[in-house]
Amino acid sequence: MATQWTEVVTLPVEKLSTSYLCVRCIRPALVEQMASSLGTRGQLTPVVAARQAEKVELIDGFKRQAAAKRTGLATLRVIVVELDEVARWSTMLALNQGAGRMTELEEALVIQRLMAQPLTQLQVSQLVQRHKTWVSRRVGLLERLHPELVEAMRLGLLHPGVARRLLALPQGNQLLLATAAQQARLGPRDTELLVGLWQRAKDHEVRKQLLAQPAAALKAAFPELSRPPVDPRLTAEGRQLSRLLHHLAVMAPKAARLLPPTPQDLQVLATVLSQAKREVSRLASALGPGASGAPASASDEVAAIGSSSS
Repeated sequence: MATQWTEVVTLPVEKLSTSYLCVRCIRPALVEQMASSLGTRGQLTPVVAARQAEKVELIDGFKRQAAAKRTGLATLRVIVVELDEVARWSTMLALNQGAGRMTELEEALVIQRLMAQPLTQLQVSQLVQRHKTWVSRRVGLLERLHPELVEAMRLGLLHPGVARRLLALPQGNQLLLATAAQQARLGPRDTELLVGLWQRAKDHEVRKQLLAQPAAALKAAFPELSRPPVDPRLTAEGRQLSRLLHHLAVMAPKAARLLPPTPQDLQVLATVLSQAKREVSRLASALGPGASGAPASASDEVAAIGSSSS
């Protein structure tokens, strides 16, 4: 069905019904950003709503409505459209492509509503003009992710990136690791590493320790990911240098233990070894004056790499 656009009207914020909010994930940080924008620049673009009997159902602009309520804005400019149920869901997808797009979970929840009309996955793919594998991946997301995690993500309590990393696990294990990741405030990358440790650990006690102290387990398994404490005396450049030197001090011993390479590997790595040796020599020279008198650490390890690769 073609979208029937009508003129822009001004409506009270409280008069906009939000039944379709059920497929959107609440992200408080984005609402705060929108509230700040509304406060300083006003409403730049109208929200979109569809007529339904005596109600006007919002289908795009939920962040703007939430931000308007937060800032005390009484009205919003609204484009009111005449759409049937299927067209409302497909229009919601169409209006949220590109920058500021929906998360995969939000897209999956919309697809779930379309398939309840009922439509097949192929019909949905044709309706939204996406490949059928795009649809099937989103359907699989809902099928594979534990329902409690789906709801937590929808409510903004679970980061979508963290949830995606949990899909490699059975649903029961997803809940265990999601709880551990949230308590340790792990981001998507660290959650992925934690999942990998969990999959490799077969011993019950090891897995129990991973759940009890995930951050400590990650630090022990991946020391290169840890960051040094920030010294307030350092400049911005000094803080950046501190992080890089810390990373170097951790990685250099690991590289040194793998040197020299086997004759077979040496044939493949000859060019990169030569390049690394030049850069390490240059870095060792630059470190020299500042590192004099300091205990053997990064510079010595760097030098060891250079000599081992000759």
